[in-house]
Amino acid sequence: MGKQKLPAAYFIGFMFAILILVLSVVNLFSGTKTVSETENRELAQKPELTVQSAVSGNYAKQYQEYFNDQFVFRDSWIKLKTGLDRLLGKVEENGVYIGKNGYLIEKFEKPDQDTVNGTLEAMKTWKQKYKDITQYAMIVPTASNILKDKLPAMALTADQDSYIDQAYQFLSDQGISTVDVRDTLRKNTSQKLYYKTDHHWTTSAAYLAFRQFAEVEGLDTKAVTYEKMPVTDQFQGTLSAKSGCRTGVKEEVDVYLPKKNENTTQEQVSSIVEYTDEQKKTGSFYDTKSLDQRNAYEVFFGGNHGLMKIKTPTTDNKRLLVLKDSYANCFLPFLAPYYREIVVVDPRYYYGDLAELMETESVNEVLYLYSADTFFADTSFAALTEE
Repeated sequence: MGKQKLPAAYFIGFMFAILILVLSVVNLFSGTKTVSETENRELAQKPELTVQSAVSGNYAKQYQEYFNDQFVFRDSWIKLKTGLDRLLGKVEENGVYIGKNGYLIEKFEKPDQDTVNGTLEAMKTWKQKYKDITQYAMIVPTASNILKDKLPAMALTADQDSYIDQAYQFLSDQGISTVDVRDTLRKNTSQKLYYKTDHHWTTSAAYLAFRQFAEVEGLDTKAVTYEKMPVTDQFQGTLSAKSGCRTGVKEEVDVYLPKKNENTTQEQVSSIVEYTDEQKKTGSFYDTKSLDQRNAYEVFFGGNHGLMKIKTPTTDNKRLLVLKDSYANCFLPFLAPYYREIVVVDPRYYYGDLAELMETESVNEVLYLYSADTFFADTSFAALTEE
């Protein structure tokens, strides 16, 4: 019996080897892609072979990443694998949980304590260096925290609350005012606070958080009212791309526009956004060209930039520095009516002298605004403020 099956096994193995060989040859002539529209990310490029990279093993590692990213029919293979996993009852794909009610929720991993300590110590040092400048910190909880009821049964995710609590306690002890929006968001889960296919919070959630920040900061929100306006219903987020799940689901992205009245319209229309790295200026917070792309969340300022400056005709001389990740992008327009200038720095992409920037722009307030995922994993701010 075994002898009869052996030729069949050899045949299957031979055909599989031929298939891999054919795909590899096709891959050589298929060209190199720079971006994956499906995964919404840049793809690895062919690494340069040097003696140092070969000896260290980096070349082999980089070439493997390049081969994996550029493999022909990659998107189809991902969809096939995801479909098979779902048939087998798997509820997690590439760090993304397939949640209830159509939600895809990114897993919150246990942070590296040294990384967390490095960020907190850098913020402590920055507060000590600028004692007379009011500083605020808002660590935005992600969907895995606020929408726990949407997680699949037995989902394993680190306790985000404990890390936020520890961070806020430390920052409060340094004299940094903390803006804890967790209760506000939990009380408003009847609203759509997070996208179902993306890791970002929605503009509605950002507005709720802004109103709490305004209360802490003492801003008069009665002077400015908004109307919510959908700008697209074709948004496909990064989590659907990352997981390969629910790739056919499209969502609505909203912006909040100031209602036309004498208190707000002129300030909003007259604000100038300067993209320093790109050396361009615009009179709008919104990049409508991004609505034609898969990642429509980039409608807010066209995505992330190392340095932006928002200048308004507001007579108040308050000048705010916002240190942020992409969660802040849909939050920033709400700040415009209250500050003469808003200097926006994303430490992941900024390579200038932050202390010099604060002095040059006469910054008199600082806001740290990050998602919990970025805050507890990123080392950019600590590196940026090293002496």
